[in-house]
Amino acid sequence: MRFLRRKKIIILLLVVCAALIVFFIDFNTARSRGILYGTDFSGAYSDKNGILLKVYPTDDESYRIYKSVSEYPPDFLEALLLQEDKRFFLHHGVNPVSLIRAGWETYVKRSKRVGASTITMQTAKLKYKLYTKNPAGKLIQIILALRLELLFSKQEILDAYVNLAPCGKNIEGFEAASRYFFAQPIEKTDFSQRLMLCVLPQDPVRRCPRPDAVPGELMAARLRLFDRWVREHPEYEESRAFMQNRPRLHCAFPEKALHFTRMLESSSKIQKGQRRTVLRTSVDMRLQNITEQTLQLYVRQKQGIGITNAAALLIDWETMETRAAAGSAGFYNNAILGQIDANISKRSPGSLLKPFIYALALDQGLIHYGTMLKDTPSAFSEYMPDNYGNTFKGPLKAWNALTQSRNIPAVELARKIHKPDLYDLLVLAGVSGLKHKDSYGLSIVLGSADLSPFELAGLYAALKNGGLQYPIQTVTVKQGRAGQAEARRLFSEEAAFIVCKMLEQNPPPEDMQSSDFAGMRIGYKTGTSIGFKDCWTVGFFGQYVLCIWVGNFDGTGNNAFLGRTAAAPLFFNIAGRIHSAGFCRNVTDYIPENVKQTDVCAVSGALPNGDCPDTEKAWFIPGVSPITKCRIHRTVTVDTRTGYRTDERDKSYCKTLVREFWPSDLMKLFAEAGLPRLVPPDYPDTNKKSGIKGPGFPPEIVSPLKNTVYVFRSGTPEKNVLILNAVADADTPELFWFAGSSFIARCVPSEPYEWKPLPGVYELSVTDRRGRSDSIQVNIQGAD
Repeated sequence: MRFLRRKKIIILLLVVCAALIVFFIDFNTARSRGILYGTDFSGAYSDKNGILLKVYPTDDESYRIYKSVSEYPPDFLEALLLQEDKRFFLHHGVNPVSLIRAGWETYVKRSKRVGASTITMQTAKLKYKLYTKNPAGKLIQIILALRLELLFSKQEILDAYVNLAPCGKNIEGFEAASRYFFAQPIEKTDFSQRLMLCVLPQDPVRRCPRPDAVPGELMAARLRLFDRWVREHPEYEESRAFMQNRPRLHCAFPEKALHFTRMLESSSKIQKGQRRTVLRTSVDMRLQNITEQTLQLYVRQKQGIGITNAAALLIDWETMETRAAAGSAGFYNNAILGQIDANISKRSPGSLLKPFIYALALDQGLIHYGTMLKDTPSAFSEYMPDNYGNTFKGPLKAWNALTQSRNIPAVELARKIHKPDLYDLLVLAGVSGLKHKDSYGLSIVLGSADLSPFELAGLYAALKNGGLQYPIQTVTVKQGRAGQAEARRLFSEEAAFIVCKMLEQNPPPEDMQSSDFAGMRIGYKTGTSIGFKDCWTVGFFGQYVLCIWVGNFDGTGNNAFLGRTAAAPLFFNIAGRIHSAGFCRNVTDYIPENVKQTDVCAVSGALPNGDCPDTEKAWFIPGVSPITKCRIHRTVTVDTRTGYRTDERDKSYCKTLVREFWPSDLMKLFAEAGLPRLVPPDYPDTNKKSGIKGPGFPPEIVSPLKNTVYVFRSGTPEKNVLILNAVADADTPELFWFAGSSFIARCVPSEPYEWKPLPGVYELSVTDRRGRSDSIQVNIQGAD
């Protein structure tokens, strides 16, 4: 017997120890997690000024917005305790007197159902979703209420209750109810509205108001609570008449900036038990309204030419905060698939990446602001680009080639830049979804790599931020620019400054009056994707970068989708309205210390050689930009009797003139345009005045292509032809072609010659009579 008694004592001690361990674990776990652990809260978003944009339901289809009890108005909390549990801070979770009275009335006398739940008991019921309309359920509620009192402070319990209290429909918590019924946070409600919220939890079904009707039970309950309040605060008696008025109700959550808030909601990483408050985003509803209204009006005006959808993204490049985002012309317009968000969708950007080619070319010393670039028919290995309309402009200054979006100069520069090239820059900028570099080749210049408006806006913001790319922010930055530590240098501040100056030379669209934008410095670039599926305009004005997309989500093309005529007008409309509304300011340009303006030849863009008749200013990076002298203007001595060049200079019939010497391909373009240039007379081997040995442009082979394998088919010898073509200086009347040391033909520059070689590897060269030459290796293979 003694052994059995000892065994029972040991078992009892083990049970007690286990219970204490469980209690200790439960105590510490519950304390660390809090009462609201496991309770989902709604994603709620406001603009930078606190205007609510959107509230998303939780997984259980309820609306809850967390707000700490310390942020609630004191008079609201006092009224709530007066209504629900006046002795809340005096009892330990259960009010025995109220329980006895409620049990007697409900179960003994059966006269009426009387409630006796304290706020702690109600919190337990709401937290654990208890059924408490029978004695067993009520007992469990009491036990859990005592547990809450043991684990948590009164402040913590009250904090949980104000965020879980049922307020009608699927709305829980007084902050969510205030936002729903009154369209404002609870601290901005008036006293009558606060009393209305206080009486909702006791009967949320019967007392829940509607926009068109306020239940009499709600009005009566509020008045009864007011009577109790006046007994303790007599000075409120004068508000009685106001308390009897019907409250102004909203009864809906707002739906603003829907694409933007959905993007934030879908990308938010919420941990279990996280208390979600209203997230203050970086959007400014004033700018959002201007952007959306202007975009929708523009689309309605352009429906006649097939424009039914567009998107806009506005970024403050100083803080990198998103100020407005319209992902389509209508979120609920199913005809245009309006719920798709164009701002996060990847599309072909067309020519929008060209400014970054010019920035890299500036950094690598290939060009300066006014360098002359050639817009002539050209081939680059297997890639043969052309321009819109298959037109070519001949010689263009670098800034002009960029603003006119000429393809050949951009592709030629892209071919020359390296480490980094354009692909490397996109990788450095964090552009997602890129294929292998070899998948694009030079076609990346014209939009074969897809980017989203957010990625494009980030790149253009880097131009205004001195070549530094900062992450775009979607929430309000308290001070300065966010992401300082995450900044990446894409190109130098000198290159960024010069490219911005280039883009500022881009004139407004033809139907836009320059006077409408007086005082605004706008720089922008347009783009059109292949097949006219997307058209774009991205640019900057004041402190903003604005990205515009026009197109169809289903990829349907439209000849009206041209960047300059379809997207640019919308860009200028939005920019103009923002400026006229007073939200745009002129930002003073910061000129980098290593950027200078220098005189260049007004025709060639090179440094003047002494023969150049006119000069102009061009932005220049000392020690980096090219310093070649002009080769277009040269002095020649002409015999006035014959018009031919002569070596005699002292005779009265000799005259020294300045002539323009253009390459043959440009001479041909001038002639085709009806603007033939004067063919200069023969030129001597040296020109001491210009300081150039063997002056002029050397020949350049344009066909056959470099680094290309040609295949000749057997059985069709008449088709096995290789076209020889080269451009040369204006002083070159003829060119000589050689395969190794074997002479092939004598040709006029820019005139093709048909060569019929056998398969093999050839060292092909072309030479002018001054010994200037160019050469390539040609690989010709035979095939059946």
